[in-house]
Amino acid sequence: MTRRIAWCVAYLTIVTATARADAPKPADSANPVVEETWESVQIDGARVGAVHTIVQTVDADSAKRLRTTIALDLTFKRHNATVQLRMERGDEETADGVVTAVFMRQYQGQERKLDLTGTIEDGRMHVLIDAGRIDRRLRWGDDIVGVYRLEHMFQERKPKPGDHFTIPTYQPTLNAVVPTQMLVKDVEEVAAAGGPISLLRVEMRPDKIEGSGVSVQLPPEIWWLDGDFIPVRRQMELEGLGSLLLTRTTHDAATTAGAGQLPDLNQRNLIPLNRTIPRPHTIRSAVYRIAMRDDPQPETAFADDGHQDVVAVRAGVVDLHVHPVLPGGAKDASPAPAEFLESSRFIDCDDPHIKELAAKAVGVEKNAWKKALLIERWVNQNMRPDDAAPFGPASQAAHNLRGDCRLSALLTAGLCRAEGVPSRTAIGLLYVEKGGKPYLGFHMWTEVFIDGQWLGLDGMLGQGGVAADHVKVAHHSWHGVESLTPLLPVRRVLGKTTVEVVSFDSGD
Repeated sequence: MTRRIAWCVAYLTIVTATARADAPKPADSANPVVEETWESVQIDGARVGAVHTIVQTVDADSAKRLRTTIALDLTFKRHNATVQLRMERGDEETADGVVTAVFMRQYQGQERKLDLTGTIEDGRMHVLIDAGRIDRRLRWGDDIVGVYRLEHMFQERKPKPGDHFTIPTYQPTLNAVVPTQMLVKDVEEVAAAGGPISLLRVEMRPDKIEGSGVSVQLPPEIWWLDGDFIPVRRQMELEGLGSLLLTRTTHDAATTAGAGQLPDLNQRNLIPLNRTIPRPHTIRSAVYRIAMRDDPQPETAFADDGHQDVVAVRAGVVDLHVHPVLPGGAKDASPAPAEFLESSRFIDCDDPHIKELAAKAVGVEKNAWKKALLIERWVNQNMRPDDAAPFGPASQAAHNLRGDCRLSALLTAGLCRAEGVPSRTAIGLLYVEKGGKPYLGFHMWTEVFIDGQWLGLDGMLGQGGVAADHVKVAHHSWHGVESLTPLLPVRRVLGKTTVEVVSFDSGD
């Protein structure tokens, strides 16, 4: 398997992106600092970065506000390259703990960055993204718990084991308010540099979010509180990386590089298989037996449509019968919903350059499926694989002509829509090999609606469709979406799944 496909498994930019060397510091010296903390971040015992939290007083409307900024700065390996990841988020709160403003910054590449800012207007949070390109007004309330209030909530409540309460929190990566269940567990003995210490465990479990055609379950966080109810240790999940352990410490300890080897971003996303599949891009069908850790309903984690069937085997185990749709099987004249042809933030098919490239790829062809195949071939031949390319809309991929599987899929979808072919993207897993061993890794491809059925395309592979080496988790039109929520369903699968190849049909 070539590097072109095997390393499409990286998708960490769901929440962060490659940082600029001159990224601004979170602290503003014009505003007095009230509090400042540092946390060291580890994965599997290796220090990979730091979290810097700073609280400042700012003047707003002749009243003092507390502005809290959390800056995440991590460093990983991607193949032989070192990648720095950075995101800043926070809010402003009154002395009574009422959130009056929110913000987030994601740094992308050397020139681009995503800004989200929100302020209270007429009782709603008015959120602007990308300098106002996206304009949303969210229902808001004084009960929404901000960053500073959450950090100090336990010192006020002094919770005891068995306590359970719910708080609403704002999640900027989804631009949504999410109810979060707070479960206070028992005191635990936790390993520390000076020996084991007793800390109170608190689990934070966000409720599932339904919207924009995606069901999203954010991962839980675990906080450990000391005897004064101050959080001194936290565990959270970051897409594509697994569990991050954050330990409160000093500035020097948090920012001094460790001696351990940095984890490889791509390797952590691979799911080992029990056997190899010769010529995987040509297999007509396959059966995968899938078990998911701590998931009582694995049958709901994968798509059940024309591409594949999900069959329950026993509790926690399913068989996935993958059999991609072939052209010509159905002749339904029903049109696809308009959302699969309309321009959106990430599939911006109305971009002039998108239209120009689509016309160039298709030429005089009129048949919809042949148009789609010509576009798939054009993307495969003209887009350079680049895992370091920042994530963005299809127009960005059209101008740069470089990127990973996500950008390839968005570009293919955008070019298809520009030529009147309804399209959407699919996310899931793809058969890959590394060091002669078989795996499934994260992948994204395109589907087009022709004659009443959805047919797969893969601009990165350029095989004239997709084979049963593509295991589908979900699909999305990206209509009305300003965040990366269409990518999130795969988080339920990666790092929590074992897969066995039961059988496959090579077509020989």
